[in-house]
Amino acid sequence: LTGVEADYVAPAARDTYFQHEPNLIAPFDFDYDKIIDFTTTLRWAQFIFMPPCWCSALCCLPCFLKKNVEWDTRSQHLALTIDGIRYVKEKRKMCWGLHCCDQGRESKTVPYDKITDCDVQEPAGTACCCCIPNILSKVHVDTASSGGVGEGGKLRHELEFYGLMDAHAFKHSVWAMKRRVAPSGAQVPMAGLAPPNQQDMQTTLLTEIRDELRLLNQTMEKR
Repeated sequence: LTGVEADYVAPAARDTYFQHEPNLIAPFDFDYDKIIDFTTTLRWAQFIFMPPCWCSALCCLPCFLKKNVEWDTRSQHLALTIDGIRYVKEKRKMCWGLHCCDQGRESKTVPYDKITDCDVQEPAGTACCCCIPNILSKVHVDTASSGGVGEGGKLRHELEFYGLMDAHAFKHSVWAMKRRVAPSGAQVPMAGLAPPNQQDMQTTLLTEIRDELRLLNQTMEKR
């Protein structure tokens, strides 16, 4: 395998969710405990400082606040594969944890050749009422179709997630894969698994068409 510049490597991940993925390059871990602690504190602050949210107490939803955060957070999984960045949110419980409230599995793959930007935003400032410091780094991935205004008036990204354990190693590995260089620690070699180059496919197709036309011309001449 070819290492990437500046000694960035694909870290040894503890997440085994993608262990049977045939084209896996490297999985990346979320800091689940850190995300859960921060998000739970933030949700409680939002509940306390926003009186309209108090109505949810009638349905006992605050009693399940931390559980909802845990279910949502631990459903996240991230990896680099031969095809692109693969982000999955597994089927999970919601609200009161009843079967009828389950949230379905969500999966998204962003091909490397479609990526126009991948960057890390370091935590800074506060998240709510100047009393909860931001402690989670944010990674966003953009493609040509990104942009525009999303939920809450924020810029819409193709992929966006918080609390990755080694966000900078992920960023560097994405750019390395875009250059078709496997990061050190990758679980499969690039040789033989990389998808065919579009230009090569077009060249092969045109060559086949040319040969067919030549054969057709020869047949017509004989007649």
